[in-house]
Order: sequence, then C-alpha cells, then structure tokens
Amino acid sequence: MCLAALAVSACDGSEPSDNGETYVQESPAAEPVCNDPLADPATLERNREADKTLKALLASGQADAVAEAKKAAASGDFRLVAAVTLDGIDTLEFGAECVLRGGLSPRMARVVTYFGDDAIPTPAPAPSPSPTGTEAAGEGAEDVLGDFARTFNETLIADPAYPYRDVCRARPASKQGDDNDAADTKKLKDSAQSKVQSKDAPKRSGRIYGYADLGPLPENPTLADAARRGNVAVLRKLLLGTPAAEATGDALDGSTTIDSPDLFGMTPLAWAIAYRREAAARFLLSQQASPSGAQCQALVDRDSPMQIARAQGWLAMVQEMKALVPENDYAALAEDPVLPDGNKAEFNRELAQLGETYGKIFNKDAMTRHELKFTLNPKGQITACSFEPKTVSTQFDADICALGKDVLQWKPARDAEGRAVRGDAKLVIRLRGS
Repeated sequence: MCLAALAVSACDGSEPSDNGETYVQESPAAEPVCNDPLADPATLERNREADKTLKALLASGQADAVAEAKKAAASGDFRLVAAVTLDGIDTLEFGAECVLRGGLSPRMARVVTYFGDDAIPTPAPAPSPSPTGTEAAGEGAEDVLGDFARTFNETLIADPAYPYRDVCRARPASKQGDDNDAADTKKLKDSAQSKVQSKDAPKRSGRIYGYADLGPLPENPTLADAARRGNVAVLRKLLLGTPAAEATGDALDGSTTIDSPDLFGMTPLAWAIAYRREAAARFLLSQQASPSGAQCQALVDRDSPMQIARAQGWLAMVQEMKALVPENDYAALAEDPVLPDGNKAEFNRELAQLGETYGKIFNKDAMTRHELKFTLNPKGQITACSFEPKTVSTQFDADICALGKDVLQWKPARDAEGRAVRGDAKLVIRLRGS
C-alpha cells in the first residue's frame, strides 16, 4: 500500500502524529469542549480511582456487582457501567437504557471494556471463582463481564438514592422463546447490532430525552425532577422558598444553582424544554435561568436549552430566548454540515484503496496538506467539489472528488432557527507517497 487512511476523532480536536500516512480530518471539530462543574479535577480524579479499582477487581474475578453498585450509590457516583463499541458508549447490552439525544459520553458512564473490530472485549475479565471450587465448564462463566454489568446497573438504578430513573432504566434481556436466547443476549460481540437496538428503542417512543411515564415526584425532588414534570409549584418552592440543602442537589460535590448541570450536562431549563413544559420553562426563564445552560456552556453546546428547543423545532421558545442572549451568540447557533457517525471512517477505508493506485506518484519525503471542499444544497446533497491545492495528478483530484460524492453523506447546514440551508463543508487530507 502506498497510501493509508487514518480516521481522526473530531471530539478532542487533536491532530494525529506525522507518521507518513494519509489521513482525513473533518474541519472544524464537530463538538466544542465544555469543562463544566461535572468535570472538575477533583471529581474526575475520584472517578478515575474508583474505576481503576473496579477494573482491577474485574480482572481478578473478585468483583461483587451488588456491593460495588451500593458503594457507588453511597458515594453519589451514579454512572452506569458501559462499554465502548465502534459506535460509541453502550449500556443497552449491559441491561440499561438511557434516552438522551446523542447518547452517553464517556464522562457519563463507567467504561469497563472496549469492543474492537474483532468483537472481543478488551480487557477480558477473569472468570469469577466457582462457588464449588470447580470450573463450571460452559455454564454461567461465558459472560462474566455482562453478568457483572447487568447486575451492577440493575442494582444501581433500583437504589433509592438513584436520581435519574426518568432518564435511564433497567432493561431486561429480550426473550424470544428459544433455549438459545439467553446465550445470545450475553454475547456482547455485535456492537453494530447493539447500536441499532439502542437507537430503535427511543425512536419507538418518539422521544429524544427521558421517558414519558415519569412516575410520581420523588420525596426530595431536584429542580430537574420538577422541570421534567412541569411542576411550577415545586420549582417555585425550591427556588424561592428555603429548601433543605439536598433538595436542589444533584449528587455532585458543591452547591447547586438554577443553572447547575446534572450527570448528563442538562440544566433544569434544558429538561423543561426537552419535555416541552412551557409553563415551567417560562418560570425558570423569569428566574434568570440561562438559555446557554451551565456557566461554562455555550448556545452551540448540544444540550444547551436553546439548542434543545431548536432541535425540537420549538421555534416560539427559540424566539423567546433570543432576546435574552447576545446577537452574536444567537447567530452562532447556525450549524455547518456534519457527517454522521461512522461515515468518515468509511471514507478513510475507501481512500486507502485509492492510495494503493496513486501513492507512488506523490513526493516520498514531504507530506502535503490538502482540502477536499464541497458545496451542499439544503438536502445535504453535494453540488460541487474541489481538491485544493491540486496534486500532480488531475485524475487523482477527480477521483477523490468522485469518492467524496459517492461515500460521504453530509447532514445539511442549518440556520440559527434550525432550518436546513445551503452550506459549505470540507475535509483535511494529508498525502505522502511510498
């Protein structure tokens, strides 16, 4: 192979090392960084240490799922155990489902394993000691990780202290009436199928945030609990009365305010808008709740209240909040075209094959940087393409544009109110010969 393609994460904005390979990078980075109070160094360090200890127990086969879940709940750590798959963070195969637009981020979960292309969990935990001191060959020992994770998540969600049952719930393995079903649900090897199932469940209920059947208000409700239910009376009591310290807490260290984010980065106003609780949203706005969300957030962050209203097409609420933010911030809600998950990786694979044909014609010593530019119509369809600067091969330049048109499936640009509009997009390509 003369050229290789390397997928680049758009989350951390980092550039890969100059290793002599061709790679493609979407520009600009798709998701801005926001260091909110949930990511303060002390909390992160505490969580890292807890996760390190848990992984060590799993590796030694000594992890007690029930005990670990109770310990986490007692410490206010309500992150569910999850795996990283090729499609993102997954809790569904670990017996829990969270309804959250965009899914969970690594910060929201205790990631204990990774499923790569070979579909084998890394690291693979040691089997738990047999109660009889003998190996139960083939029985009950084939999915130690899955058994632990499902029990942990079920126990944590059932704990009275767990505050997010409106958002995440235990989901038993599906039954299809076949003796092999139990084994099938334990495989945890098909990350793609797992992702499909995870996406399907929220779509069936038509929701992108939380569950519709919220249940009764908890005994010590948070602002978010009241906001999700549209209970203005409780919101008023919590904000204007003299509640106990824990009444407005979200299990995080430090005091909370009207704009404090929860585990999912959502403020009370964000939840009110996510559930389209108009009266609650207007009351929170009257109490100076920020349309931008937490103090460190910006309007363009995925879970800012204004962004959620826009994503839902609630334009009346967007217009109402428009008067509360600077004009430049409002204009920044406009979105450039973006690629869906996995599409860039598919392009990289195809680019590698293109490199096998053309790699030898390029300079063998210097790496060159190019931009593959597209013009898109409001449907996200590519109407024009250019490769700049051009290479010494006009045929390569034409072929890479043809490849982009054939493989890339852009989501269209949107204006500040969420309407699809014409837009420009580009990928950064770096080339080096063999």
